[in-house]
Amino acid sequence: MCDKPAEGVEHVPPRCLFPEKKDLPEGVDLRKQLITVPACDEHNTSKSQDDEYLLYLLVINLPANETAKNQFLTKAMRSIERNPSLINKIMANPHPVVAVDKETGQAHHTVAVKIDDARLDSALDHIARALYFHHFKAQWLGNVRTQPDFLLSSLDPEKGQERNKLGEHMVTAADQLFADKEFHGANPDVFKYQILEGTENVHMLMRLHFYNGCRVSVFFGANG
Repeated sequence: MCDKPAEGVEHVPPRCLFPEKKDLPEGVDLRKQLITVPACDEHNTSKSQDDEYLLYLLVINLPANETAKNQFLTKAMRSIERNPSLINKIMANPHPVVAVDKETGQAHHTVAVKIDDARLDSALDHIARALYFHHFKAQWLGNVRTQPDFLLSSLDPEKGQERNKLGEHMVTAADQLFADKEFHGANPDVFKYQILEGTENVHMLMRLHFYNGCRVSVFFGANG
């Protein structure tokens, strides 16, 4: 993120996303070979609240797997009991929606909430740049754009359907682009990622998979 001297290490993604052994069946370990990168104190400590925000968004998201649901009932619930202010802020002004599983056709009556886009983008930007450093052993200080594929684009009753349909097409295109690309990450039930060489317009693409169903497309800007 910067040229300040490293005073510690930061887990990528944040360690709070990975369940502790006490919250898992005996013999199960989802904190194997966690990725770490050098970090200065400023960037390490300033993002701790964004890490918790990211955790909550992921574990309450419908496409997330059983590992995420368990992480919500254990790790997240302990945090909520200590301080419910963040989850209360996230769940403010919920919008009733019906989500249909495309594979099973099952309808889920649930709610959609307004996302703090700047906060989520900051958390994902940190992860993307750190993974780039981990994977290529070099900093990426250029432009990064993150696209959370697991979120609705809009709840607007008039324009939302068109925007969300466009978002679905982008997700389908990303799925096809990365269909045969290698996965990286020692704990795939929690997190894994893929790399794709870019074009003359995009330096490189990355796909982040949180709890299997929550995918994020990352676009690293053109070199220079």
